[in-house]
Amino acid sequence: MAKNFFLESTSIYQEGKVYLNSLRSVQNIKSLKITSKKQTEFSKRMESVIWKNVNYCLSTFGLFSEERKFRKGTKTQITKVENWFLFLAAFFLIFQVAIVFLDGQDLLAKLGQQQNYKSKRSSSYDRTGGNRDRISIEPGETAVLAEIKGPGAIHHVWVTIDGEAEGFYGKKLILRMFWDGEKSPSVEVPVGDFFGIGHGLSRNLSSLPISCSSEGRARNCYWYMPFCQSACIIVTNEGTARVEDFYYHIDYRELEKSPLDTPSFHAQYLQEMPCKSGGNYIILDAIGRGHYVGCILNVLQQAPGWWGEGDDMIYVDGEKEPSLHGTGSEDYFSGAWGMSEDKNLFYGCPLQDPDFQVGSKATVYRFHIPDPIPFKKSIRVTIEHGHANNRSDYYSSIAYWYQCEPHKTFPSLPSVEKRLPFAKKSPGNFIFPEWNEIEEAPASVFEDKKSGMKFEAETLFHLLTSYYNTDGERYAALMTENAHPGTTAKLSFPIEIGEGYNIDLYFLKGPSIGNIRVSDIRAGVVQIPFESELFRGLSSQLEIGVLPIRNVLIKCGMNSIFLQIMGKDPESVGTELGFVGLTLTPCYRRFIKEWNFIGPFDAPDIKYLKTAYPPETAISLNKSYRGKGNMEIAWRKTRGEETGYIRLGDLIQPHKGAIAYALVYVLSPKTYQTYMLLGSDDGIRVWLNDTLIHTNYADRDAYLDQDKIKVFLREGWNKVLIKVLEGDRGPGFYLRFADPDGILSWSTEVPK
Repeated sequence: MAKNFFLESTSIYQEGKVYLNSLRSVQNIKSLKITSKKQTEFSKRMESVIWKNVNYCLSTFGLFSEERKFRKGTKTQITKVENWFLFLAAFFLIFQVAIVFLDGQDLLAKLGQQQNYKSKRSSSYDRTGGNRDRISIEPGETAVLAEIKGPGAIHHVWVTIDGEAEGFYGKKLILRMFWDGEKSPSVEVPVGDFFGIGHGLSRNLSSLPISCSSEGRARNCYWYMPFCQSACIIVTNEGTARVEDFYYHIDYRELEKSPLDTPSFHAQYLQEMPCKSGGNYIILDAIGRGHYVGCILNVLQQAPGWWGEGDDMIYVDGEKEPSLHGTGSEDYFSGAWGMSEDKNLFYGCPLQDPDFQVGSKATVYRFHIPDPIPFKKSIRVTIEHGHANNRSDYYSSIAYWYQCEPHKTFPSLPSVEKRLPFAKKSPGNFIFPEWNEIEEAPASVFEDKKSGMKFEAETLFHLLTSYYNTDGERYAALMTENAHPGTTAKLSFPIEIGEGYNIDLYFLKGPSIGNIRVSDIRAGVVQIPFESELFRGLSSQLEIGVLPIRNVLIKCGMNSIFLQIMGKDPESVGTELGFVGLTLTPCYRRFIKEWNFIGPFDAPDIKYLKTAYPPETAISLNKSYRGKGNMEIAWRKTRGEETGYIRLGDLIQPHKGAIAYALVYVLSPKTYQTYMLLGSDDGIRVWLNDTLIHTNYADRDAYLDQDKIKVFLREGWNKVLIKVLEGDRGPGFYLRFADPDGILSWSTEVPK
């Protein structure tokens, strides 16, 4: 019934909303004032809808039977109790009517009205007419996204960023917005936090003013941002690596006029890491006239248990006692009984680690869109960190509000290191173990089934740290318990390709960590020569350190590293060991850097990787062929980059939808079983001595050692032919053989 009432009311909304101001009471429905005779039909229809809903409400409360319905114009006697319930029913009715008639929330109805503005956009489209529709931002560089003349209003901002080279870029790119020529920004926030997610991470989020999709990488903002004279939006890269691809749209409307007293949009980043004892955490401290419209709060726990017993307290216009005093953090953020991940129009929790232990992360939001909090002189939005501020977790926040200028100047932002105290990008080739304890083992033994790695010691327990990687996963450590000088541990790991490796062992450092050395490395029972320093574990707080071991000839199969605690520094309070993980990086990647090449041949799609062109049937370096677009092509020579990459896209034009071949001859002093390791952009086929040994229909960027192929090299010269198909970016590849002793050589000349 309520749904039918809502729909029926909506259908007549446009006919009579201007005549509903005189609706007084349900019991005196005749007092509805209709000033136009043409609205008589509307009046009758609305009365009918109201009376049907009243009967529904009263029947629901059980006041009237079917035979005793309340009809307009009847003299039915109603008791005082029935009058009270009738009032409640009327309130329920008027509340439904209000929902329909609120202009501020009637978005769809406004689409049926004339729009008196001109829509425009500032974006990253390629000004040359090409398809590079993004900008790049170097470390320390500031990019101007928009400079707009007023009056106008920004109504949508969209960005997507490829910042993987940097890691945690959402906390390292700073977004600033300036209105009407002001010197101090009205918006100054990390990009990721502005779009609803802290900690430098990306997550999906669905709310009314902010929405993130595509695993959090498509970021949208719908806050309305009016300005009178001008708007300027900039982004600064405070990271250490180039942001290669920054795409953006800034959609705005040109207005005929904008009142000078129009409040401006503001957003400010604040943090306390850790929260200070003796006072609430401050989300917003603003001076002026305006209204507060919501916040994002990020929490990184530094103690176990529920972080959210703190009350919100909002002080308006200098009052001593808060006008709004809440009952707990989850209550302010419209949750209950703790926090779990959830997303709603005005409140939600897009991130909450479920264990609520040290290092657990959370992001929550609350938007006061139906209920903005106005202030005439000032506002202080605060929240306790734990009950009566009894916790010292790490808090950071974004406050959103509107106010008339000028605004209070923001304090300087903390450095990147202080904004991200526990963010740690995983090193290349880092094995991120998922430890499971083997219960039947005589000692403490943990196994990572994915990598095959094992770690064992006399007594171990599993510890999640506060450090986390770019996916938000926390680094775990295997900790000894009651260790002493002489305590040993053993790390075992399988190796697929035997060659020289640089090994980095990652351990915890802290007040109770001892000094550790590598006592032995073995391949099965065979000792492997190595050199290693002493790992000193003392640190004032828990952090992750590294022990490097260089140029170790690791064998194919299971290898073991033996560790021993050697004592401690005088200031240390213990001699424990905490193992985090390791990286294994080939120390000598001997890439083949000189090649013959020819192309382009036509390849409209990936299936053409199978199409045989002349280089597959016969090699003649002096012969030319008809290639893509019937152009004449011939064999040429090229030398790759120092990284080992053979970049053919600059040499072969057009390279989109094209195939290129590359040829080289490898000399082996003996019959030799080894591995060919390659990476390609995009699909690839490989022939060794005229035998097809590998095909990969890939659509990818090229990386080191993407494909591993076991091969037999014959004594003498070996012919290697590569076929690369490129869809868009330009063909290229890496290729090397596992050659720990450096016995192989190569030539671009045909052997005689």
